[in-house]
Amino acid sequence: MDKLSCNKDLISKHIVDEYYSNIKKDIIKNSIILTIILVGSRQDSLIYVNIKKKRCQELGIICNVYNFDNDVSDYIVIDKINVLNNDTNVYGVMVQLPLPKNLDKNRIISTIDPKKDVDGLHPYNLGRIINNEKPYFYPCTPLACVKLLDEYNINLEGQHVVFVGSGMVNLPLSLMLLDKKCSITLCNEHTTDIKSKTIVADILIVGCGQSKLVKKDWIKDNVIIIDIGIHKNNDILNGDVDYSDVIDKVKYITPVPGGIGPLTVCMLIANLVNNWKTGLYSDTTHT
Repeated sequence: MDKLSCNKDLISKHIVDEYYSNIKKDIIKNSIILTIILVGSRQDSLIYVNIKKKRCQELGIICNVYNFDNDVSDYIVIDKINVLNNDTNVYGVMVQLPLPKNLDKNRIISTIDPKKDVDGLHPYNLGRIINNEKPYFYPCTPLACVKLLDEYNINLEGQHVVFVGSGMVNLPLSLMLLDKKCSITLCNEHTTDIKSKTIVADILIVGCGQSKLVKKDWIKDNVIIIDIGIHKNNDILNGDVDYSDVIDKVKYITPVPGGIGPLTVCMLIANLVNNWKTGLYSDTTHT
């Protein structure tokens, strides 16, 4: 039976379970270290970091989180990244985004060794995508979106994909989808009459950071929605799309939780383990 004939949810559990099952067979417990730089205490960032740390612990991967206050300087964060770059026991370094506005995000991300950039956000890795070349690592959320669409055999050729939001997801993902012959529209907080753009989307990808922003009057019938957002309201997780409001109108939708979030974390860990296995960073390979 077609997976999509059961319901409208694009769930990632079966993909994630397969990845983690293979990873457990491959790795040596406590031989891999992931380090996460976290600045401040944004709720969405804390949710994602805790999920990553929990999953690493389940797999026998060491996850070290360095949490700085909001008023930390660029120099202190960069100094820490430089130490991690030179630590041969560390196979992955990532910075949890978004960062506070007082920090230079581009400068900080650029400090990470591209061969330890398991989040795939270093300019070197993004630049290779722009040049239609394979990077050391693809960015995790875009990679998760593409893998989920591929897994469910959703035809992308000729589809009109509309993005709502800004940040580090939309550009690399739009380039990855352009390679699959989609038409792309990018929207952000400065886009005028945004509903006129979203309502014509065949596939709507939302990562704007606003809880339940997208309602049913934003979309056309039988649209496919990828919801990248995550928020916690009264101990309940929800996304940037009002799931209960749009569910009767969509063709398919990623639920929150259970959609893109777990697969994004999975792609991060897959990048990390691949770095350890192939010896991309070090001179040692593990088979």
